[in-house]
Amino acid sequence: MSEVIQKDTMLSYINGEIQSNANSVAIRAINVRGKDALENTPFPTRKDEDWRFIDLNAIKKNRFTSVSYANAAEVGDISKHYLPEALNTRLVFVNGIYNEELSSISDLPNHVIVGNMSEYGDHDAVKEHLGTITNYDDDAFAPFNDAAFEDAAFIYLPEETSVEAPIHILNLFTDAEKAFYATPRLLFVGEMYSKATIIEEHIGLANNVYLNVPVTEFRLFAGAHVHHARIQRDSKQAAHVSRPIAMIDRNAEYHSYTICLGAKLFRNDPRVIQNAEEVDFTVDGLVLIDGDQIADTHSIMDHRYAHGNSHQLHKVVVNDNAHSIFNGKIFVAKDAQKIDSFQENRNLLLSDDGKVNTKPQLEIFADDVRCSHGATIGHLNDEEVFYLHSRGLTEQKSRELLVYAFALESVESMEVESVEKLLLDEVIKYTTRD
Repeated sequence: MSEVIQKDTMLSYINGEIQSNANSVAIRAINVRGKDALENTPFPTRKDEDWRFIDLNAIKKNRFTSVSYANAAEVGDISKHYLPEALNTRLVFVNGIYNEELSSISDLPNHVIVGNMSEYGDHDAVKEHLGTITNYDDDAFAPFNDAAFEDAAFIYLPEETSVEAPIHILNLFTDAEKAFYATPRLLFVGEMYSKATIIEEHIGLANNVYLNVPVTEFRLFAGAHVHHARIQRDSKQAAHVSRPIAMIDRNAEYHSYTICLGAKLFRNDPRVIQNAEEVDFTVDGLVLIDGDQIADTHSIMDHRYAHGNSHQLHKVVVNDNAHSIFNGKIFVAKDAQKIDSFQENRNLLLSDDGKVNTKPQLEIFADDVRCSHGATIGHLNDEEVFYLHSRGLTEQKSRELLVYAFALESVESMEVESVEKLLLDEVIKYTTRD
């Protein structure tokens, strides 16, 4: 009898069957698609080009299980995580499941939808757009989210509608004795000339092991404008593998800013797809890591039509034995003339044991474009430290001030005052740690 060889897939690290109790027909259809893809998609290894620098033991050494619903009493007081500007435009998900008790969505313009997808599963925008742009080829993680998610945040903006208050998507992860998985999901559909600010947070409430695999889908029609801040503060024992993707039409603007502070392993693959001429988008990031953290960003700015502007500034601070990886690609299709795209990765090493691998890429098939990229890796400038030291600061305070100044440019891009203050406090905490 021939021996049956067990494939090493994402399912190899899940305890039991993947369970989804989705009420929505649209979600259940995506669940089926995800399960089919998972069975035929191998788990990544260092032999795969896009994963060759990553130690995946944070995932492979565990068997993750699903978690049961947690009510507000079990979660405890989380008011310190609320944004004062979004007290009535807040959706809370606990371990990937919508929590109505902790959410508040009473302050919205007419016909704007901000809610859990289970309630709006029959909405035309859900049926038309859910799962249509998450085209991560040969990926084990997007199909895992497809297979396992049972609810999601759903935001729908009708034509010419602006939401003045930021919309806060608060993803919380609770303490647990066993390693568990969570699959948060967000679908945003902005009709023509709509406008909103989205603050998406991922916060570990304890220092436990879990696997967080979020997928965010943004579909912006002509003239829509979105500011999207993603703040990752997972447990430093957790693994976070995210798949944020946006497709934007003529005259639309999508500006995203990802801040990485937590997780033992953070892998982020942001993609923006130009779906018509005359677009403007940003894919910025700030990474602050120490200890044995790993942060890996693989981004694609995909220009398929003429007349587009894009910008990416990815800043990284590495301390202790931490490891940062960056692979950013600017892609310009053959007929996509008049593209102006800029990409830069700046890395600051604070220790001799930290590591950085960086690979900015240009893949250009058009000839009338202005595209540039660059990368820098360095330590603090000794002359700058000496100058501040000579002006009365201690050497330690001089170093802290220079790190703070390095990170400040990314933080100042935040449009919400309380978010900017929160991030400034996190930068100070990072620079002044023992």
